[in-house]
Amino acid sequence: MDHEAHLRPTDAELAVAARGGDCTSLGLLLERHRARLFGAALRVLGYGPEAEDAVQDTFLIALRHIGDLKDPQAVVGWLFTVLHRCCLRQLRQKRGEVLTGEVPDIPDERPGIEERLEKVALREWIWDALHKLPEPLRATAMLRYFGSYQSYEDLAAILAVPIGTVRSRLSQSKRKLAEMLLDTAGLCDPDARSQSREHQQFYAEAFRGLLRPAERDHYLSHFAEDILLFRGGGTPVVGRSFIAQEVDEDTDAGILLEPQRVLSAGNVSVVEGRFVNPPEDPFHCPPGVAFVIFRREDKATRMHIHLSPRPPRIDDD
Repeated sequence: MDHEAHLRPTDAELAVAARGGDCTSLGLLLERHRARLFGAALRVLGYGPEAEDAVQDTFLIALRHIGDLKDPQAVVGWLFTVLHRCCLRQLRQKRGEVLTGEVPDIPDERPGIEERLEKVALREWIWDALHKLPEPLRATAMLRYFGSYQSYEDLAAILAVPIGTVRSRLSQSKRKLAEMLLDTAGLCDPDARSQSREHQQFYAEAFRGLLRPAERDHYLSHFAEDILLFRGGGTPVVGRSFIAQEVDEDTDAGILLEPQRVLSAGNVSVVEGRFVNPPEDPFHCPPGVAFVIFRREDKATRMHIHLSPRPPRIDDD
């Protein structure tokens, strides 16, 4: 019995292994405490889907932030702290409070989630898992959990679907990711991840090159002739010519587009960028833009465009 107990890793040992990139250890750690976490959520939220959602949120936060855990001995307390905050979020939603940001899970003073994600050893598993989600769930999860546009309202506007659909997709994606985490063998598909990296690099270069005349045609050829373009809640338009027209107008106006974040999983990519307006026309384009791109056979066949609100002009009332 003592020998078996010795072979059973402690919570701290599992946390150390997970922090070092062992996804199996994180799955074992969460499975070990899943019943207690769910019981704690039930005490706060009562019986219903909210308790399960809170546990799934806790799993996803652990997946993304285990690399930031400084004290492995405190991992269980950390998990319950995260769960408590997820439960509070659920209670606030029940009261009808407007929630636009991510759950404030752990302190982090570093600049952006992509930079944090690149420092997490489990990032390979994360992207492999995203790749296995159905396309609509994948795009929604990428925006919500790894992009800058995280409110339900933003996601609904970007994807041109009702807020209820966003909620449903997020619920499904959380459940599937949590199930994969618990069932994982800690293995990733290297070919899928290599392809995602290629897409990330391509789009980073493509969106820089779109407004450069010498590179315009090369990158425009990536978009299918009959690409579907969605902007806000308006009627979609069909055709690469619309992209070409906007690119030419922005080029003539001296606009620059700088990609800030590029995410890719399977045939879905998210590109976030900022426009740099010329000094003589500082309000020509809004400050930020997000593109959600869906591919078929290496051609972009659908793209959703979301523009950030323009800042008020100095002379505005």
